[in-house]
Amino acid sequence: MAGRRLTREQRRAQLLDTALAIVREEGADVLTLARVAEEAGVSKPIAYEHFATRTGLLTALYRRIDQQQTEAAAAALETQAHSLTETARVLTEAYVDCVLHIGKEFGTVTAALTSIAGTESLLREGRERYAELYLRAVERFTPLAKSEGMPLMLGVIGATEALAREVTDHRLGRAEAVTVASRIMLGAVTGAEEQDVSTSPLDRSA
Repeated sequence: MAGRRLTREQRRAQLLDTALAIVREEGADVLTLARVAEEAGVSKPIAYEHFATRTGLLTALYRRIDQQQTEAAAAALETQAHSLTETARVLTEAYVDCVLHIGKEFGTVTAALTSIAGTESLLREGRERYAELYLRAVERFTPLAKSEGMPLMLGVIGATEALAREVTDHRLGRAEAVTVASRIMLGAVTGAEEQDVSTSPLDRSA
């Protein structure tokens, strides 16, 4: 009996799963729409219909991974973050675990996009969207001006990503990475709060 025909969304998901498997096994340099179509058992026009270009495919992979990270963090915040300390742990834990789940694919896809002209805004928007999630979560417990809070959160994310890479490369344990990343976030937030207090309008007018 013939297999059930996939919907457009299911086919797209299948092609993305196939592309990630190729990146995982062989890296992004060999990733082409023709190769994805061959591995997925579909015709090349189907792959081109979904992604149009190799850049379109890499963009779709990046957005899927970015969405997974955001959803994982948001879900954890809903049920586990009842203090600033818990928030720092939940956010960094979700980020590290997402990178571990995906393996090295995220870094490989990001590096491939970085080498393509015109993708800078995509990568920046992804980082900023995640930084805004961090900032909203932190602001439930301590106020931060967005002009200061966004750069702080971008820095925290950069540090957390670097630590997660150390874990995927087996140079650092998961628990240690989460602990260090949480301390970095707490230090950044509480340091900004203390600085804000020390430079209050009353002090500045003295």
